[in-house]
Amino acid sequence: MSVYDLIIKNGIVCTASDFYPADIGICGGKIAAIADSIDSSLAKEVIDAEGGIITPGGIDAHVHVDEPMKLLGDVVDTMGSATQSAVAGGTTTVIAFASQDVGLRGPKALSNSVRQAIDLYEEQTLYCDYGLHLIIARLEDESKQTCEELDDQLRNMYDDHGVSSVKVFMTYPGLQMSDYSILNTMYATRKNGITTMIHAENGDIVRWMTESLELQGLVQPYYHGVSRPTIVEGEATSRAITLATTMDTPILFVHVSSPEALDSIRKAQTSGLKVYAETCPQYMLLSDEDTKCHHDQSDKFEGAKNVCSPPLREKQNEQRIWKAMDNGTITIVSSDHCAYLYSSKFRGKHNAFDNGKGGGFRYIPNGMPGVCTRLPLLFDQGYLKNKLSSLMKFVELHCTNPAKIYGCYPKKGALLPGSSDADIVIWYPSKSKVPVKIRNEMLHHPCDYTPYEGFEVGNWPRYTLVHGKVVYKEGKLLQHNAEGHYLRRNTNSIPRNKWVNGWRPAYEKFGTPQQE
Repeated sequence: MSVYDLIIKNGIVCTASDFYPADIGICGGKIAAIADSIDSSLAKEVIDAEGGIITPGGIDAHVHVDEPMKLLGDVVDTMGSATQSAVAGGTTTVIAFASQDVGLRGPKALSNSVRQAIDLYEEQTLYCDYGLHLIIARLEDESKQTCEELDDQLRNMYDDHGVSSVKVFMTYPGLQMSDYSILNTMYATRKNGITTMIHAENGDIVRWMTESLELQGLVQPYYHGVSRPTIVEGEATSRAITLATTMDTPILFVHVSSPEALDSIRKAQTSGLKVYAETCPQYMLLSDEDTKCHHDQSDKFEGAKNVCSPPLREKQNEQRIWKAMDNGTITIVSSDHCAYLYSSKFRGKHNAFDNGKGGGFRYIPNGMPGVCTRLPLLFDQGYLKNKLSSLMKFVELHCTNPAKIYGCYPKKGALLPGSSDADIVIWYPSKSKVPVKIRNEMLHHPCDYTPYEGFEVGNWPRYTLVHGKVVYKEGKLLQHNAEGHYLRRNTNSIPRNKWVNGWRPAYEKFGTPQQE
């Protein structure tokens, strides 16, 4: 009689804290045992890792796909296509976004917005599990009463669907929040233990710079980055830290790219504030030169493929990002996957020409594909090329820290018997490792380009397992094993209970300021 559904033999297990040879036994979709040697006869199926490294499946906590509100327009990915591309690159959990439906009213409006997204995604074939953040696009008004209303809605959203994170914007017309509204949001997220994610760029400076460049006729894709210098991200980051300190609210900055932002985050962390940061592969592997036209001089719009926000930075900025990843300033690495077609003259990036817009950078949809390439690129650059201190640091950034911050550890992001889902990546063993040149057709996604075309990596996931079933094997997707589901998450945002003066929120007892 079989004890295990599957045994993985002869692997080198790597987690965020350990690196050792072991076998893994899987039963009922969970890690059941890890031992020096497990008898193969005890399993229905055996995979020989042949000395290859075994890591937890990657968690990509920042992925944009088609959603009911279509906040980002005509992105090419459904949740189904995004998850199949994810597992082809070793990612076994994605966290995407539901957008607030501003047409909904009442105490369960935010919960209903999430429900709409889940209903859409559950109709699709999913290769891995997914969770949702909520984008708050608009508060009813700027009043203290809004705090209490938002408090009720966040509580309902969490109780109904296990959504434990919200995102706010300090830029973009229609999304940019005032400091007052951000404080209202932080007031409510703090009370409910909800993680507050922040897109930090000073939207007023971006608007002013954009209009100035347009008056000079400088509207090519490259000038998107010129309109958003690093200090614009740095100023907004510093201001958001001030707001979070005032409200005693833990925060996470998404897609950090700027040295000024990194300095502010590091200073806050050193002083004991609960400030976390995410970055993305494009900020350590691409540069602003990639938004210029190089490959086809007849296509002056080609740089639009790599327009994103924050924009790609100067080449010398890359080392700052790697250092911040290694020293703990940056907590997680996500892709900010947001894929638009390029070759279509009527969709995607070319929407910038709709209705006589002329293709100016202001109108280019921001984003690029990356959910499949994130893990292999950083395995190669971070581990094989020694830009990170260890493979354990790689696992910490890409698997374990996202699970901890977003409330799904140790179910996800770990290899713990009895506790962890059997979401596993088995890499090729060094003896048979052959460099892989990235091509768009190998990424199993509907986007018609990848910004990493031609990049060579020293390893690629050989097997990707989700809930103990192989969904990707040596370049092929196994659809019959695709059984991804919605992932409810726990709250994990714990304030310090330290204040800047005698003020306290209404749900706290007023009193003497806490002494350091």
